[in-house]
Amino acid sequence: MTVEPVQALIVHGGAWAIPDDQVTAHIAGCIAARTAGWQVLQNGGSALDAVEAAVRVMEDDPIFDAGTGSVLTSAGTVELDAALMDGRTLRYGAVAGLQRIRNPITLARYVLNGPATMLVGPGAEAFAATVGISFCDNAELIVERERQLWLAWKAQGSPPPSGHDTVGAIALDQFGQLVAANSTGGTPFKLPGRVGDTPLIGCGLYATADGAAVCTGWGESITRVALARRVVELLEDGMPPQVAAERGIKLLSELVSDGRGGVIVLTPRGEVGLAWNTPRMAFAYITSRGAAQAGV
Repeated sequence: MTVEPVQALIVHGGAWAIPDDQVTAHIAGCIAARTAGWQVLQNGGSALDAVEAAVRVMEDDPIFDAGTGSVLTSAGTVELDAALMDGRTLRYGAVAGLQRIRNPITLARYVLNGPATMLVGPGAEAFAATVGISFCDNAELIVERERQLWLAWKAQGSPPPSGHDTVGAIALDQFGQLVAANSTGGTPFKLPGRVGDTPLIGCGLYATADGAAVCTGWGESITRVALARRVVELLEDGMPPQVAAERGIKLLSELVSDGRGGVIVLTPRGEVGLAWNTPRMAFAYITSRGAAQAGV
């Protein structure tokens, strides 16, 4: 009896206090990303191709804090981070502090091929030019919603809102390969040069042959506990993905004061897990063994 290979894809659109009037757009954006990645898998594409396609959709959707539509730094500019990790080979590619790249996830994929594992700022953008990625003006990444929030923050001098709209994806292809990916504009009004958990291996994402995890939320707290690696370790110990996701978020809140965030999980058997301790987390997933789901 021939066993059909399992395929699966899960995406998230950020764990934070998503406003009521943005819920529909967040769910729609996650579904669009899921559709793009799933089409790649159904056409025989790799998990790498699928997560890149899914994340690019979210980077191009101005509702998310990734690519176009990202939050602004305290200086009023956009700075972007992204990463990918291949669970089979443990290859990893990350970029940070980008100001002129519309789709950081694509540049991170080039970095994954070596010879470096992470490139930042001007060095990353110089590398982008060598692989044929075109530049954009930083202003093209700024949307009116975020410009108005920044102007209000500058005028009031009030603390930044707790918006964390990092996007991420994990795919399992017909060859059993797991790949994790994420992308972000960071936290609102962050210091220029600030890098959170997103592009850091073991913190914002991690993948092995036993499973993969991608995190979202308050990057400083996620980094302190190396959340993605902790969750994958639970999978390696035989814990079901939903339990591993919940345990990871529980640890985050226990070990770090005000630790908050979310995590999505996928196993080589196509099993999904997801958990968060913020008011909402946008997500969507689909597997070849079950119906598609989406929500916040």
